[in-house]
Amino acid sequence: MVLAAASAWLTAHHQPQNAVEDYKKFLRAKGEKLELSEVLPPAVPAESNSLTAMQDAFRMFGSGSTDIPLAMQMVAPGKALTGWKQPDARNTDFTNSWEGFNAGVEADHPAIELLRQVLERPKLDFQLDYKLGAKLPLPHLAGMKRAAQKLEAAVICDLHNRDTGPAVTNILTMLALVERSKSEGLLISHLVRIAMTSIAVTPTWEFLQATNVTEKQLAALQTGWEKMNWVADATNVFAVERAWTINSIQKARATHEGYQEVFGMVGSFITGMGSTSGSGSSFDWVAMTEKPRNTAGEMMWRSSWSYGDELCTLKSGQTILETLRSMQTNHSQFYKADYDAMTTRLSSLGITNSGQAIFRALKIPDMSGLLNGFSQSSAVKKAIKMEAVDRLVVTAVALKRFQLRNRKWPETLDELVPKFTTSVPIDPYDGMPLRYHPSADGAYVLYSVGSDGKDDGGDPTYSTTGGASRHNNWQDDHARDWVWPQPATEAEIKFFYDNPPK
Repeated sequence: MVLAAASAWLTAHHQPQNAVEDYKKFLRAKGEKLELSEVLPPAVPAESNSLTAMQDAFRMFGSGSTDIPLAMQMVAPGKALTGWKQPDARNTDFTNSWEGFNAGVEADHPAIELLRQVLERPKLDFQLDYKLGAKLPLPHLAGMKRAAQKLEAAVICDLHNRDTGPAVTNILTMLALVERSKSEGLLISHLVRIAMTSIAVTPTWEFLQATNVTEKQLAALQTGWEKMNWVADATNVFAVERAWTINSIQKARATHEGYQEVFGMVGSFITGMGSTSGSGSSFDWVAMTEKPRNTAGEMMWRSSWSYGDELCTLKSGQTILETLRSMQTNHSQFYKADYDAMTTRLSSLGITNSGQAIFRALKIPDMSGLLNGFSQSSAVKKAIKMEAVDRLVVTAVALKRFQLRNRKWPETLDELVPKFTTSVPIDPYDGMPLRYHPSADGAYVLYSVGSDGKDDGGDPTYSTTGGASRHNNWQDDHARDWVWPQPATEAEIKFFYDNPPK
């Protein structure tokens, strides 16, 4: 029995370890970089880095909430109110006069001036020490998002005062904060950059409703948006994230202290601890055996199961990276097809730690749900969505430039090429040009077919699965098409104010 047990342990230990090493050799032969030192960007010289100014601005903003008036607020399907045109500055939780709101924005002016320094230097590097692993502090992410909110509020104020110059500078500052920090290769940082860019959509839309914008301002705004490349951003992030996760697994495997550091409270990584309901004796057994089960779980994970997690990280990460690289070389730009193929490949990997009952009983941290790629694939989905939104914004700005110069909207997007765009923007959800046509009321319809990949003729309403009465988010996954909003009429705005959403 002792020999059988020893043989079983050796098999459980060496087989997955060998599989990991074999797969690493395979990846390295393909030119893949698996070490943190290989994927991290080089240090940024101080003269090229706007770090100090950003940190000073973040401290000046503090940690309080930011009042932002309703802006680009959807009040009907495909229709949004223009925030800076409203009689007062209000949102669901505050109402203020424009004079009072201006005073609050003016108080933030010194910090906003510091933020604008990001436009003068090519990089924004917060000098993270990735080797800290789970202990890596990321306080700057909250500061970045708060900065975007402060800048949005400032833009609405600028536009109300008809100051389009400061307004466009503040939008460009928002975009520069995102673009200059794109080398920060953590998934959470990538998601914060997406959130900040989503915030920047609103003041950009508001800016396009102004009648005193200039061609020069619009061209600068379009250039700022054209610098975004969400597929490339995600590619860098997942290369770093894979190396960072592998490093964390190896650290947790090496020592008890490393294990405790990476996993913290082990229970947070477990899908379930088994039932504690029933008689008091059952609960007492769970409590009395918790420490030895934790010890056994750690021993099992470090000696054997950790290799399954590492292999899962390697294979799922490789699948995601290959997909993102394919997107960048896919001339059709039909990213949804690439994404769907990726999820199929992830499903076929079949890398899971077996014996869920054993995991629950021994408290072995089951990371398969975190590392099998599906939690990470949602980030790829968000990157594709942001790419579609970005292309709609760029096209809307180019249309405004065309209209400013020609006193009319183009009949087709082909008329934008080459003076206003280098090519007709492609919808990543079906690989076809974005849909566009002038409308009878003197405006236009511009839209993406949205995440379902189905062209519903520019229908901005929600499908029944999302709730037909909802229309507060023009690029919601339940919207039939993602229609770039047109300004709402006075009657639509009055109805919205008289019947506020619950």
